[in-house]
Amino acid sequence: MMTKDEALDILRAHRPKPLGVETVPLGAAVGRVLAEDCVADRDQPPFHRSAMDGYACRAEDLEGAPVVLEVVDVIAAGEMSSRVLGPGACAKIMTGAPVPTGADVVVMVEKTETLEEGRRVRILEEVPSGRNIAPRGQDYREGEAILRVGRRLRPLELGMLASLGKDPVAVHALPRVTVLATGDELVPPGGPAPGPSQIRESNGVMLTAQVAALGLGIPVRHGGIVPDDPAAVRAALEDALHGDVVILSGGVSMGDFDYVHRELHRRGLEVLIEKVAIKPGKPLLYGRLAADGGRVVEVFGLPGNPVSSFATFEIFVRPHLEAFCGLPEREPPVFRMEIRGTSSGKAIPRTQHLPVNVRQRDGRLVAERVTWHGSGDLRGMAEANGLLVVEAGASPPVDGEEAWVHLVEPIDPSRCLPVSDEAR
Repeated sequence: MMTKDEALDILRAHRPKPLGVETVPLGAAVGRVLAEDCVADRDQPPFHRSAMDGYACRAEDLEGAPVVLEVVDVIAAGEMSSRVLGPGACAKIMTGAPVPTGADVVVMVEKTETLEEGRRVRILEEVPSGRNIAPRGQDYREGEAILRVGRRLRPLELGMLASLGKDPVAVHALPRVTVLATGDELVPPGGPAPGPSQIRESNGVMLTAQVAALGLGIPVRHGGIVPDDPAAVRAALEDALHGDVVILSGGVSMGDFDYVHRELHRRGLEVLIEKVAIKPGKPLLYGRLAADGGRVVEVFGLPGNPVSSFATFEIFVRPHLEAFCGLPEREPPVFRMEIRGTSSGKAIPRTQHLPVNVRQRDGRLVAERVTWHGSGDLRGMAEANGLLVVEAGASPPVDGEEAWVHLVEPIDPSRCLPVSDEAR
């Protein structure tokens, strides 16, 4: 049985590459990963731009202010003045409009008084040259690389691409993911009430949502509940192999009816990870299967207990899917913080991941232990947004100690604690 770090090293060594490049409209590109360097086709701003509503003037005319100037033009955003400002002249100008030739300063309208129904204006203060003007090329220059390959496209990046005229945009193609939940004990969550020995299927729903929650636009399909029957498992696998990644929940342990493990081996799975010294999540399986057309399908077999499935997805599957989508490798979201609450746990020879609720208080992160009864307790995990990492052989931290916590989602502001009196 390998350690957590050994398993992660294997996944890094087999880090997948994106499946290709496709172009999509900007409106459909949020969350996608850029597959080309995007270069500016013009300076930004493309002209000396007024940063204020006011009057474009010559700074030398403002010496000894207050002074009165003749208004010779009115320039709106989107218009270009053909006038050249000479001594004693100015132009009324709106925010975003091109500054006319001859002007080197914009006086904000609040520092002026209108005279003779707008034909003249009194400038109340001296203003130095360059004030309230964004010079041409201040943001970037023509030919400059603005966004690089591997950049995730958030709303800000989409706005940037629009300003560069990049529509449509080249992004990395997405892997097709199938999630399968296995077990005779499972019944659909929206169907009839479970029998005395049955439970509602939750792992497939949860894992499908975890893929979607990556925000990368990955097409993911819940392939349904697969009964503990070799023929049914075989058929479900063959159908799932039309995609690029298969995520299985359950059936990978050593029970008499865990047929997934056997069918994968029969199908020729190249096993790369089989059992990891972690808790929860020991019966983790990762390998690759040959499919039609020379393709290779990535297969993850996750434990059947819901918290085990959730945790192993976040630790092992998430970075693999991010790589498929073209994101560069990153450090896992693990942070050191104060732990609050006591634990009845003890040191074991496996790395433990215990649910905690991470909150912000007085500008720092605090992780609170939640009530949790083990890998089958989904309710306890649902109260958490992080996993307290306890290394193999170490005891869980006591109240007030610092430890490492793996964040599994952004901190929800509603979880933040009130500011303490000391911080006020």
